Amino acid sequence: MKAILVECIIGKSKSRLEELERLARSRGYEVVGSLIQKRMKPDPAYYIGKGKVKELKDLIEKTGANTVIFANTLKASQAFRIRKEVGWHISVIDKNLLILEIFEERARTAEAKLQIELARLYYMLPWTREYIRFRNLYGEQVGWGALGEYLHKIYERHVRKRISDLERKLEKIRHRNKMLIEKRHELGFPVVILTGYTQVGKTELFNKLTMESKPVGLGPFTTLSNCGRRVELKSGKKIILVDSIGFIEDMHPLILEAFYATLHELALADLIILVVDASDEEQDLIRKLETSSEILMKVAPATRLIVCLNKIDLINTHKIKKVMEIAMKMFPHNPVVHVSAKMGWNLDELLNKIEHEIDWRYYL
Repeated sequence: MKAILVECIIGKSKSRLEELERLARSRGYEVVGSLIQKRMKPDPAYYIGKGKVKELKDLIEKTGANTVIFANTLKASQAFRIRKEVGWHISVIDKNLLILEIFEERARTAEAKLQIELARLYYMLPWTREYIRFRNLYGEQVGWGALGEYLHKIYERHVRKRISDLERKLEKIRHRNKMLIEKRHELGFPVVILTGYTQVGKTELFNKLTMESKPVGLGPFTTLSNCGRRVELKSGKKIILVDSIGFIEDMHPLILEAFYATLHELALADLIILVVDASDEEQDLIRKLETSSEILMKVAPATRLIVCLNKIDLINTHKIKKVMEIAMKMFPHNPVVHVSAKMGWNLDELLNKIEHEIDWRYYL
């Protein structure tokens, strides 16, 4: 699969094409070209300008690409107008659909598969309406359905019924997860969840602390379903440590909503460990911390939090100090600890922080 990456940078926004390229390669795309345009506001018809669309068409013909992936969130009408210009045989998707493709490829549990299907149905419903409209506009007439209804009306009704079915099933999963956490509390095990931006090393840290061997290094979203294991602290007290799905900036609200059953466990936990890649450039570090903070404020505003700066083996002492200052400034009321999951550095300090932050009155 050959892909061309496109980004429209609005105003003084920072480019996110590098992140998109990592996502695309993780999905299996061969990136054969890229286009960047700077504008004060998106073009309402194509998101990028008409001249840039012509440039995109030329690049497609030159490289033989069959897919165009936008770093921006496209409207369905914009995607199909671009396809009309570059060729209907070319697939045009945005970052959200790319993320869903990765989710579908990585999903292993029934819960993850249900959540992904729900997210795709939510997101693709307006795209399907627009596709049928474009087929009508450009010569391929859509026939009548049963009892004089248009086919897209029948399809939409079918999709909405499927959405309702999936929501009911996921609601049962939410209830089951809540009961599971309550059962762990009854048994005297506080629940501690590892979370943070995708690819910050959460699963590697989970493996080190639990002596597990979950797969790592598979690219973004290696973890799609929560996984919990018991960990004994030096004092003899025990916790349940949970590895959870990673965040990503500007994830569409419909996708976040579909993954509510996974993210909701953050609100039920006793403690959240926000894992951060300390080796990131300063601007990227701040941006990812802001994204993580926004998501946590939405799903778990009252849960206790520790900021864990990972991958310190990749940076020097001066950079560690600088990263600590940034984290403490952005999270002034939360403890901050720096570790290297890969090398096993400072993990005892992290475990001590965990024990200190848990309110053990409910478990002793």
